[in-house]
Amino acid sequence: MSPKQFSVFASIVAMAFLIFSCDKEVEVPGGGAAFDCNQLSYSDTIYYISATQSVLVSPQTNLEGQGTFEVSPDGLAIDTNTGVIDVNASETGLKYKITFTPTGSNQVCETFVTIGGVNYLDGIYVLDQNETLAGPIYNGVPGLPLPCPDDDSDDGSSDDDSCDFDVENPSGILLEDLGFEISSKGVFDLLETVENGTFGAIPVNGESLDVELYYKLPDLSSNALNSIPLRFFYYETVADIPQALLDDIEEKSDLINESRSGNSLNFRVMNETRPRRVPRPPFIVIVARLE
Repeated sequence: MSPKQFSVFASIVAMAFLIFSCDKEVEVPGGGAAFDCNQLSYSDTIYYISATQSVLVSPQTNLEGQGTFEVSPDGLAIDTNTGVIDVNASETGLKYKITFTPTGSNQVCETFVTIGGVNYLDGIYVLDQNETLAGPIYNGVPGLPLPCPDDDSDDGSSDDDSCDFDVENPSGILLEDLGFEISSKGVFDLLETVENGTFGAIPVNGESLDVELYYKLPDLSSNALNSIPLRFFYYETVADIPQALLDDIEEKSDLINESRSGNSLNFRVMNETRPRRVPRPPFIVIVARLE
């Protein structure tokens, strides 16, 4: 290759490199340099409440004043400026998506954090279809077993290695005294609950009950007293369930599973059964028969 040919070749290579570099330039919505989303992280993905001390968790990188933190669903006690999480003040048993938007940018970074404990999924249970049991979800993972022994003790007592549901609590109210039938692993027997007269000697169609379930688990919470609000409904048939309640259950499922964002177009504006984005209390709808 002659010196002249080499010079032309070098010019072509340089121009191609320049064009390639321009095509790869990162554009950030809203302008400015791209934020490294790897900076949005916590030391762990799951945290537990404590009965003896406050549990405050900070992002591994100090992002105070650099943007805004948001969370979905509602229930995680997080400082929107610093990203510090107050675990003891948060709703337990849920997995949360934390997003961070840098100041002056539309770029959004996300990470996930779970607060240990149990949750109950919103659901409809038709008794004459043998749908009689409502069990808990542990640490936000369906199918994950509770940290309980396989066998209950013969006398129904508990020890430090067992799960304990419907325990003595500051309210002084036990669910069993109201007629609720619940096992040592947090499974509600809905048929027996109805037969115990929880919704009246003759169950009242459309009746709803708000209760608080207190429990202790032998996990990293070290048997700290935990609780979850629950709302039970009773209907004679599936056709008796209000559409507003069905819509709310569907929205809650989408919220928990992050299957899609926003609310459905037909989601009611007035007379909401539960505020949007709020996962608690779970709704357990008991129906006597299919039709």
